[in-house]
Formats: sequence, C-alpha cells, structure tokens
Amino acid sequence: MTTDLFVSYLRPAGSARGPSGESLASQRAAVARHLGRRGHLVAEVVGRGSDAGSPDLSEALALCRRHGATLLMADLGALGEDPIFLRELSRTLRRLDLRFAAADRPEASELTLGIMAAVAEAEDRLGVVRTPESMARRRAFYARFTAERRGRAAAESGGETVPDAAGARPLSESRGRSTSRSRERAEEVAPILTAIRAAGAETLEQVANALNALGIPSARGNRWYPMQVTRIEKRLASAS
Repeated sequence: MTTDLFVSYLRPAGSARGPSGESLASQRAAVARHLGRRGHLVAEVVGRGSDAGSPDLSEALALCRRHGATLLMADLGALGEDPIFLRELSRTLRRLDLRFAAADRPEASELTLGIMAAVAEAEDRLGVVRTPESMARRRAFYARFTAERRGRAAAESGGETVPDAAGARPLSESRGRSTSRSRERAEEVAPILTAIRAAGAETLEQVANALNALGIPSARGNRWYPMQVTRIEKRLASAS
C-alpha cells in the first residue's frame, strides 16, 4: 500500500460530537501541517455524522481503498476517548486493510485504536489515574508500537527478519496471590490483552511492556512481567 497518499476526513464544528470550535479552515490547516512534505492529499470528505459507520466516513474509507491511501482525521478530539467509536473504526480499518492517522493525535494509528478503546473502557474499572506523565508515556508507547509493527511488516514483506524490541526483563515475582483476585484481574485485563495481541504484539515481553506503558496495574499494583502475562492468558484460556 502506498503510504504517502491521504484522504482527509473533516468534521463540522458545532456538531453533536464534532470538534470544539474547530472550523473547516483550521482543520484543513492542521491537515496541511500534518502532511508537510511527507504526503499528498488525494481527496477530502466533510463529515455529517460521528460514527464509524456513518455514510460520510464510509465515503472516505471507500476513497482510501480506491487510492491506496491513509485515512487522515483532522481532529479526532473527544472521539479519541470513545471506546465504541474507536473499536468500530479499528475493526473497519483492519477489515479493509487501511491505515489511519489523526492530525491532532499523531500517536494514534490503525494499530493502536483497538488498544485505546480497551484502555478507555478499563480506566475506571481498574482505577487507572491519568497524569500528564502517564499520558506522555502512553502516547510515546502508541507511537513506538506503530513504528515497530509497521517496520516489522515492511521487513517481512521484503524477506528480512527484525529482532523483537527490547522487552521487560523477566524477574522473579512473589507468589501467594489469592486465586479469586487473580481470576478477577484476568477478567478485568482480558479486553486489553486481546487488543494488544490483535494489534500485533507477539511475545510475552511485548505484551508486558504494553501493559506497563499503558499504566495498567497488575493484581498487586506492580509492574507486569512475562510470567504474569502467561498466567493471565492461561486462566483466560481455561475459563473459556
């Protein structure tokens, strides 16, 4: 797929879930800044709705397929915290084998939307507290994750192999957690694990790194290590 072609999707200001005060002119300016010298805009679609299945977004996706282009939203805005929108868009992009970018959220991609949806749903349930520092780490992780997965895909298409990114170092962990608490935590983090795996994380180290970067606490509130991921996935498999 050509990666320097884009179809922009703009949302009118003042719509129910549209950008806060973002005029079409300012959104077009944001698109231009995002493209810079790295891309070419082949089409523009001005939205009328906000759902991933709305006719106007479907039109933008059809144009992306026609041109082999990346879908570029000028302003992801509040939709970046809407798990329903994020998950549906993620599934649609995966089904159509399309890429995604957002001018106001450069860390977002077709590979991270599903993870973003799962995290948004889990924050209250898991007691995740957002701070500027944690959000900066999360954004950096999304950007790094996308670069690594795309780099791996490009290398594999060329017949090369790419070593795994440095993972969390497995350390011995104390035992004695209650079975009930472990089972509960396994169920709590299951959607996030599923999203991380679906996005292309293959090794236990990659999954543990992702959970740590996202600020998801383990059952004891400590860091995640590969062995913990193994135990969680085994519990989920045995319960299914």
